Amino acid sequence: MDESTLIERLVAIGWKGSRAVLVGPGDDAAVLRGGLVISTDMMVEGVHFDFDWIAPAEVGFRAGAAALSDMAAMGARPGALLVSMAVSGDPAMCEELQRGLRRAGDRVAAPIVGGDVSRSPGPAVVDVVAVGRARAPVLRSGAEPGEDVWVSGELGGAGAAVAAWSAGGRPAPAARDRFAAPPDRVPLGVALAGRNLARAMIDVSDGLVTDARRIARASGVELRLRQALLPLDPGAGGDLKVALEGGEDYELMFTAPPGTRTRILELGQEMTVRVTRIGSVESGAGVVLEDREGRRIDPGHGGYDHFAAPGGGQAP
Repeated sequence: MDESTLIERLVAIGWKGSRAVLVGPGDDAAVLRGGLVISTDMMVEGVHFDFDWIAPAEVGFRAGAAALSDMAAMGARPGALLVSMAVSGDPAMCEELQRGLRRAGDRVAAPIVGGDVSRSPGPAVVDVVAVGRARAPVLRSGAEPGEDVWVSGELGGAGAAVAAWSAGGRPAPAARDRFAAPPDRVPLGVALAGRNLARAMIDVSDGLVTDARRIARASGVELRLRQALLPLDPGAGGDLKVALEGGEDYELMFTAPPGTRTRILELGQEMTVRVTRIGSVESGAGVVLEDREGRRIDPGHGGYDHFAAPGGGQAP
């Protein structure tokens, strides 16, 4: 059973609908009546990170940034974080994790307002709940044929770091930094939503192709991505595969009508964030990748999947 199937089964068990909920399971966050946006994100030692890779404070920062990335993908302005953590060793590690988490929250003025602490007999676990507000949240289901596909920042640096560590090596400094310090895309997400530019949006956490498929499935469309347009992170070393499948980037992928191109580029300049048009939305289903000559090539099925069969996902 892969991760998507498991999630579908869990949703079938747990979600029965509610008049108080505007957006339930299936997006980057839930939305309650009144515009309250809530998401949760968990990081587990040995799955998402290793203390031999980065320091505890960096782990905390990364965990907070990952949770806040869901707020960015909904176009929500964060208001608070709740943090739960379990560690197996020195409880002082909790303090270091918290320092990193606070730094991630401070970046977007989202204080840590509570949480829980426990001892773990196994790996360390950090779970972050982010709470925010959005007047008009952007969902994964809003893409329509004829629109452009965009992505913020650059892709592949964090995935290249994970690949290097997993192979017993050391990543390039640029790749390590990209993994340890995900970008803050909350201002961009809020602006894309507030200015009615993005029609569908998701954060790129499990790999560009995997997350593009999620928009395609939710919107009932095909996303056609062009290899020549993908913005590669310097830390990726020119590796297209790691940019497509590596995940861990926490950038924003969104769709928008062609008539908004100038405004989107101007917004990127205003916020000093690179925004790149990487493809188009077409009638159909799934994701298509075109090479530099315009020929269709297999986009692969990579990307991170916690429950995929061996070889079915790229685990840290």
